[in-house]
Amino acid sequence: MPEETKSVKRPSRLAAALGAAALLALPAGQSLGESTPAPTLTRTITLTPQTSAVTAVDLSYQFYGGGFHVLSLDTQAVITPQNYEIASQVQTEGIADTFFNGHMESQARGVMTPQGPQLLSYSQDYEGTFGERSVYMSRTNSGGYDVTAVPEDGVHAQGGLSDRVLQKTVDPLSASIFTALNKGGAPCRQVIPVFDGRRVFNLRFEPDGEDILEPTVEEAYAGPALRCKISYEAVAGYSQKWKVAEAKDPLKPFTVWIARFPFEGKEKGAGEELYVPVRLLIETRYINATAHLSRVVIDGMERVAAQHTP
Repeated sequence: MPEETKSVKRPSRLAAALGAAALLALPAGQSLGESTPAPTLTRTITLTPQTSAVTAVDLSYQFYGGGFHVLSLDTQAVITPQNYEIASQVQTEGIADTFFNGHMESQARGVMTPQGPQLLSYSQDYEGTFGERSVYMSRTNSGGYDVTAVPEDGVHAQGGLSDRVLQKTVDPLSASIFTALNKGGAPCRQVIPVFDGRRVFNLRFEPDGEDILEPTVEEAYAGPALRCKISYEAVAGYSQKWKVAEAKDPLKPFTVWIARFPFEGKEKGAGEELYVPVRLLIETRYINATAHLSRVVIDGMERVAAQHTP
């Protein structure tokens, strides 16, 4: 039975929101524990004189809902001018781990183009209270994807999608690179079409001002940040029942704060910068959830780290 037809209640909506939120936490991550280290990523990138300008980014985020620590997200990315690889891990924490235990791992590999990152392959595996779910997809010559999903739901339960609809989409992990590598200096002005192997949706970024953030026990970053509103726009793979529920109680736009992190480029005198989400707020009818950046490492140098661990 398709996931969205089993339930369209608010807990599943929050889970969808958290899933979409997780993809914003670009490149990175410290492992969740000694038993679950982040994967080694450079095995598929061939280093040549043209691809030697490697940037490695590690990020860690902590999610809180209803005042409780509920999720940890760790991501790691290796990026060259031609290629990129990303891996991430999500683990339930605290009370969420007690009632809704789950662990998810994702990996993506692709190439950099003038239009942005283009996916070559993507995989996602979840295991926990809601059973086992997995997706594997690779890009075809026609611009679409070969997809294997267990269980088959979303677009698979509706007869699939045309390559035309999928042509400009990226996976959730590659979507995060759009924000981090936005050379135009306008990370709050973009629309990212995403295909997660089951559903197609757009993430629409719009500017909402600027703030000066103060450090807290949960949040390590302090300083100026762009404030963006992100609207989640369903495109394909959603049941009629889901659409009716969404029309009655629309998911509110997320709020994300994005900060600039300058770093020394690989070539002498080449200063560069990454745009990194440092805080994320998800508001629903039943609960609010906030993600805080707790650690940033760029090319082996720790740029920000929480003074207290939750």
